[in-house]
Amino acid sequence: MSAPPASVSELIDELREAVDPEAVSTDPAHLDECSADAYWKAIAARAAGEPLGRPDVVVSPSSEQEIAAIVRIANDRRMPVVPRGGGSGTQGGAVPIAGGIVLDLGRLNRILAVDEESLTVTAEAGVNGKRLENELNERGLMLPHYPASAEWATVGGYVAARGSGVLSTRYGKIEDLVLSLGVVTPTGEPIETLPVPRHAAGPELTQLFIGSEGTLGVVTRATLQLARVPAHRRFEAVTFPAIEPGFAAVREALALGLRPSVVRLYDELATRTTLGPVVERELDGVCTLLCFEGESPVADAEAEVFLGLARLAGAEVLEPGLGELWWERRYDFYHPPHHPELPAVWGTVEATATYARLLDVYRAVRAAVEPYERSAGLKLKTHFSHWYPWGAMMYGRFVIPDGGPDAVELHDALWDDAVDAILAAGGVMNDHHGVGLKLGHHMQAQWGAAFESLRRIKAALDPNGIMNPGKLGL
Repeated sequence: MSAPPASVSELIDELREAVDPEAVSTDPAHLDECSADAYWKAIAARAAGEPLGRPDVVVSPSSEQEIAAIVRIANDRRMPVVPRGGGSGTQGGAVPIAGGIVLDLGRLNRILAVDEESLTVTAEAGVNGKRLENELNERGLMLPHYPASAEWATVGGYVAARGSGVLSTRYGKIEDLVLSLGVVTPTGEPIETLPVPRHAAGPELTQLFIGSEGTLGVVTRATLQLARVPAHRRFEAVTFPAIEPGFAAVREALALGLRPSVVRLYDELATRTTLGPVVERELDGVCTLLCFEGESPVADAEAEVFLGLARLAGAEVLEPGLGELWWERRYDFYHPPHHPELPAVWGTVEATATYARLLDVYRAVRAAVEPYERSAGLKLKTHFSHWYPWGAMMYGRFVIPDGGPDAVELHDALWDDAVDAILAAGGVMNDHHGVGLKLGHHMQAQWGAAFESLRRIKAALDPNGIMNPGKLGL
């Protein structure tokens, strides 16, 4: 292996003086590991021996003060900094395309405080989601943010990607659960946002950093809203004759004030080929899984009202054990044999829209990918699993069994066609996976003239452009 350039060698020496020298790694295997996250193009490129980006050094700080020192050094040297949590992001948000420093936050893994009176937890950015949930459950509490990535993801990653979990219809997305943040700015100053998100002391700065994907600073800790583990969870499953009456029933339920924690509405193909294999049932139609939770009389009353609305929409009520089985196996979707592997091409075409536009977005995406079904054997399996008073999210999982020699070009063309269709139909190009590298070049079209305001915020906070360059289209 050739010696690093003098500038990188000097950087490494300076980092080893600022933090524990053992926390500064140039081990080739460690650099290779940090060259990709769960983005398909990054995985494929690394497997081919041509990573999309490779860091010059990986630093694993153990405190906010060490992060501040590292960022100050990087800013002085105009060296890129890429924060990395569990590496579970699917959009390339942690890929170091410009080299530089990968800031591995795994050692910031302390749960700092649990306030059982206010029902909050303060945790460092590197705390693993599953570990946090297990420790809270021992106290009878939960962080009602149950993403599919919880096994790998971290608190900082939850915040950085503006993530969501399966209970979001009742409890909201991560931006609804964050009270305050600790952040190291791109010039190396630790700051704290206000301790509560509801105030009239100026703009809500916390929300600026949620979803910023490391481009505006490094999230070091978060104070998050908790809930008590529910006394009762009631699962139900229904099948609608088509998507349209299913949408109408869910929309009416939410308009009436019902608060199901789970509503997962699968289209016909996803019912048959995604849900069915995981729960080991032969299913058809538009299968919809429901969960109601809380005190038993309230949860049961909500369930009965919802089932009444579903029956009016032509639904058939299925065995309730189906929903419980899905809950027990909800993470199985993301492991073999249900999760694809190379040489397959895969991804999630995700969009969110108001109810008035949701069906148009669904149909537009279906039409956009239909040529790939004929030419490449693509299967788009779609469900709707995050519902709001104003609309919902479409989650279209696609797999091409073998992309062949033109897999990258095929992947990019498919994504461009799908996102163009989403925007043309009046949707927003995602709900909770973030933007990263994958969608960055669509940000101008998504935001229009307002994108210039994002650029100005980036330039003001990060004048030397060191923080996670190339992400969010910035």
